[in-house]
Amino acid sequence: MRLMYVTRRPAGHPPARQYASRMGAGGPAVLGPTIVTESRWQLSILFGFLTLAFAVALARGMAGAQTTSGRVAVVVFCVVLVTVFSSAWIRTLRHPACLEIMEDEIRYVRRKGESATLPRHQGNELFFVRRNRSGRIWTLGLATTGTDTVIDLGLLFSRKAVQQACRARGWRFR
Repeated sequence: MRLMYVTRRPAGHPPARQYASRMGAGGPAVLGPTIVTESRWQLSILFGFLTLAFAVALARGMAGAQTTSGRVAVVVFCVVLVTVFSSAWIRTLRHPACLEIMEDEIRYVRRKGESATLPRHQGNELFFVRRNRSGRIWTLGLATTGTDTVIDLGLLFSRKAVQQACRARGWRFR
């Protein structure tokens, strides 16, 4: 059983079908691209941890500060950081990056609207790669066998959801 629903799109774009990865893939989709968004729980764990850490730092800093100016500095510093992380959390949940999967191409659309495309004419066999971004940071990438074209998916996409949606559209994985 597959659950899909129509999402709001900017003016000029056709309606897209949303892919609910928890429901599985049961065959090819009918119209429009299949959309896979970033994992909300991974985003929530990341930003929730950062927000909680600075909220605890605020409480500990208030209790440990000896002077009024020390307390004010702790409050200002921690409140600014909690506000920044909370607003970033809300912004990323409201505007997630997404992967639009169609029969003829796969398009990765970032939060700011830029996109990267992986066309089927380069091949229809896909595989996941780990890309090194500046030292210790590794991200997930999606590539076509036989080419060096890679779409950098970042850290927050579920491999299983991407595989299910791509297979539902006729793409193969090695």
